[in-house]
Amino acid sequence: MSDTKNVKLGVCKVFFGAKDLGYTQGGVEVQVKTDTHKVNVDQFGKSSINEYIMGREVSVKVPLAETTLDNLVSIMPGATLVTDGVSATGTLTIATNVTNNQTVVVNGKTITFKTTPSATFDVQVGGTAAASAANLAAFLNSSLDLALSVASYAVVGAVVTATYIARGVAGNAYTLATGTAGASVTVSGAVLSGGTDATYARVEVTNGIGADLLSIAKELRLHPKSRLDSDKTEDFVIPLAATAGGLKFAYKLENERIYDCDFMGYPDPSTGLLFKVGN
Repeated sequence: MSDTKNVKLGVCKVFFGAKDLGYTQGGVEVQVKTDTHKVNVDQFGKSSINEYIMGREVSVKVPLAETTLDNLVSIMPGATLVTDGVSATGTLTIATNVTNNQTVVVNGKTITFKTTPSATFDVQVGGTAAASAANLAAFLNSSLDLALSVASYAVVGAVVTATYIARGVAGNAYTLATGTAGASVTVSGAVLSGGTDATYARVEVTNGIGADLLSIAKELRLHPKSRLDSDKTEDFVIPLAATAGGLKFAYKLENERIYDCDFMGYPDPSTGLLFKVGN
């Protein structure tokens, strides 16, 4: 049944991997292009008797307004950040596998391990400690909650390493706690550590010849700003997206320095999945 509430307006947040690319100007544009082959035979003249899909492409144009060095490195294959700034890090180790309803607290957010997850901050209990750690890292990396998305999360065995994305002492205030998990979980400390402010920072860019874009592709997620960070019901997601890193911007007196970033989506090699919409 038709409903006027289904007519939506508004801008979106753009996440590339675990990174929020920040403000945009001019609107984010999505294009899905489907190529077909029309079948014709003499007996029907110029009337096509069938049509086959030959391929489909999805692309996204993002006009980035935050021209930071971190953003430049994120969207430019062959770019390297040279700096003496260091990001704060810390670890959460699942020493023995967690059980149903045990919790950990990550930067003030209570996360509950569940045999059957049902709430926003529930994480699936794995069959082993390493599996539970992998589930936790995957949840943290996919979270749009601002308290969690300020860091990236890697997992090796049963150890989850949190790395504050911005370099500097600010990351040293990011907190870790065992919650009710008790002896099952240990943390490296009450806060992340090692973050130091930079005295210099620059981006160095090579010509990028031979770069394999599929090998560096990440998830590109467009999240309507009108929705809560935890509400992904209208998210547009390309699981494997990359950009070749073309830039064009100008230094003008009365204009913001905006540069367009063009992302291309690639199908999953196993399933053929190109993009998805919704939770």
